[in-house]
Amino acid sequence: MDNRYDVIIVGGRIAGASLAMRLSRQNLKVLLIDRATFPSWPAVPSSPIIYPSAMQMLEALGFAETEYACPEAKVTHVVMDMMGKFQATFSTELMQLDRNYIYGIDRHKFDTVLWERAASLPLVTARDNFGMTDVIKDDNGRVTGIVGRTGERRTGMRAEERFQARLVVGADGRFSQAARKFGSRPFEELNDYPSASFHAEWENVGRYSETMQYPAALFQVGNGYSLLCIPLGNGKYIIANYLRTADVNADGKKAEETYLENLQKAPRLREQLKNARRVTPVVGVRRIDNGYRQAYGDGWALVGDAFHYESPLDGQGIYNALLASQFLAEAIAEWQAGKSWLEAGATYQQRFYDSSIAMLKQTVKRVKQELYTSPPPDFVVNTLIRWMLTDPVYQQQFLRYLARAIDPTTFSFSPTPGPIVRGFWRDVTGRRNGRET
Repeated sequence: MDNRYDVIIVGGRIAGASLAMRLSRQNLKVLLIDRATFPSWPAVPSSPIIYPSAMQMLEALGFAETEYACPEAKVTHVVMDMMGKFQATFSTELMQLDRNYIYGIDRHKFDTVLWERAASLPLVTARDNFGMTDVIKDDNGRVTGIVGRTGERRTGMRAEERFQARLVVGADGRFSQAARKFGSRPFEELNDYPSASFHAEWENVGRYSETMQYPAALFQVGNGYSLLCIPLGNGKYIIANYLRTADVNADGKKAEETYLENLQKAPRLREQLKNARRVTPVVGVRRIDNGYRQAYGDGWALVGDAFHYESPLDGQGIYNALLASQFLAEAIAEWQAGKSWLEAGATYQQRFYDSSIAMLKQTVKRVKQELYTSPPPDFVVNTLIRWMLTDPVYQQQFLRYLARAIDPTTFSFSPTPGPIVRGFWRDVTGRRNGRET
């Protein structure tokens, strides 16, 4: 096997596989590796949602929706259940985009589809069950390749192999080994409100209601705890919890015990799970950091969560991975055209930072509001909060915010005069809309 490549990509899930596809279009010879075997779930749980913005990028890569999404996982309604006091229903038609729906994504299938597409390309050599053990550097400290070996999942441990490349890219997630080996360090973090999340897949989940069978749903349990339910199709759901890091082992309980107990605190969800079965272990992250690592250096780069990591609460991970791989591929094209890699890499890092920092700050604000702010009195929930969450203008802005269709800085999670006045008028005139139950 030839051990020389233009680019080596360490990590073959969304960011890594999509980058390999883009680089193959530049006639670059690519080695794509992942220590996992496919099909498989990612080692670190995510919020598996894609919005129209991500669908557009997948379409540009040549994917039809039918290849990666289950038709039954198409989401046309999002429900917010406010501590059982009322439910606000958001119709995704309000987005008014080229696609007015979102999808819950089975990462087991989705990641495999991307991996197999990348592996099928003539200029891409893809090796799963193969992990990097070290990077190779020259006398000046420039990264020039990797050392790795096949794991024991299939064939037992094998001898290490060495591969050379003009550029080595770490696409191996928020706990990136590549970043550590490269010597990358965070340059900005927003960790004043540390959170945790654990999730599991459930099957045979009951219908939410007769009119909305399988919506995406957020249950505000209160006291710094919420539950996000994402449909995967055919009665399957990913159900994730979000809580403060300090509460993970509260009262000496294990994370799984806390997760299962709190599912019972949402009455409607409890009813949906009456005949359901959990089909995966409860897995998660005890401390979710938010920030950016240095994304480039002499002979190396980072992409995806290895570069930018944040809370999955707003479901931005897939979009961010695809956007970063697009920007990195364009920077590599500039490098190929004669720009120095350090200059091209700096442009890539700044470009992605500028495109994502406002959304990150808003996500952190939402974490603060939902997990670290004391629940408002019932009177406020049943008036100001209800008026806001059932206001069609607010709902449209919220959905477009999630879809990255508006400037995130223009959106507010707190009640503002417009929704309050309109909601008050609906109550006074008895014209409550169909967006609340």
